[in-house]
Amino acid sequence: MATTAEELESFVEFARARLDTGERESSLEELFELWMHEHLSDPDYAENLAAIRGAIQDYQAGDRGRPAGELSRELWERLEDGEP
Repeated sequence: MATTAEELESFVEFARARLDTGERESSLEELFELWMHEHLSDPDYAENLAAIRGAIQDYQAGDRGRPAGELSRELWERLEDGEP
């Protein structure tokens, strides 16, 4: 397991490399999120993989989910009503 100092150095190297490419300016939060995505622990990776496989199985079984707009409206309504 990497130490905090090693993880910090890894992030700094990652961030510098991303910024040096000049693709586009990224915020610190965006860089950290990208770095975290590339450095998932084995349990986190397995959890994400299981969730993706489950979603694919649901889709293949005909579950198409709900439109994002519908979910957003429902969330806003719940928040306006003070519901968690």
